[in-house]
Amino acid sequence: MSYLIKNLHFIVIHIPISMLIFSFVFDVLALFAKRREWHAAGLLCLVVGTLGAIAAVATGPEDRNPLVHTHEFYGKMTMVLFIVLTLVRLFFHLRKQRELGGNYVYLAVALIGVLLVGYTGHIGGEMVHPDRSKLRPGQFQERPGVQGERQQGQRQNGGEQGQRQGAGQGQQTQPQGQA
Repeated sequence: MSYLIKNLHFIVIHIPISMLIFSFVFDVLALFAKRREWHAAGLLCLVVGTLGAIAAVATGPEDRNPLVHTHEFYGKMTMVLFIVLTLVRLFFHLRKQRELGGNYVYLAVALIGVLLVGYTGHIGGEMVHPDRSKLRPGQFQERPGVQGERQQGQRQNGGEQGQRQGAGQGQQTQPQGQA
C-alpha cells in the first residue's frame, strides 16, 4: 500500500493530461464538424481533467531534483488556469446562456492550457527519465534489483557467447549457434 501512496502522482497524472487535451480536441472538432453535442464531451473531459489536475498537484512528489520547482510552478499554473476555465464554462453552461466550447477566445485560452500541460509533462518526464548521455558516471543510480536482473539475463543468454560475430565488418550478424 505504501508503494501506491508514494507513487500516486505518477498514477494520477495521466488523467489530467489525457482529459484536458481531449477536452480541447472535442471542442475544436465540434466547431469544425458542427456537432454541438460534442461540446458536452468537451465539458465533461474538462471537469474530470481539472479534478485530476488538482489531484496531481496535491500528490506531487517531494523530489530533490533541481527541476522539481519549475515542474511544480508550471503544474500549479496549469491547474489554476483550468480551474478558472472550468468555473467560467460551468457558470455559462448552468445558466444556459451559451456554450463556451465554440468561442474562439475560450479555445485560445484552452490551447494555452494544453500547451502548459505539454510543457509541464515534458519537465516531469525529464525529471523521471533523465538524458543519461549528459550525466557523469555514477550520477544516476539504477533502481534496486535492475542491475541484478540484467546480469542474470546475460547469464541465461550465454553471457559472452551471445555476442554478435562479424561486428564492424559490414556483415549481417547473428548470435553464435544460430544460422
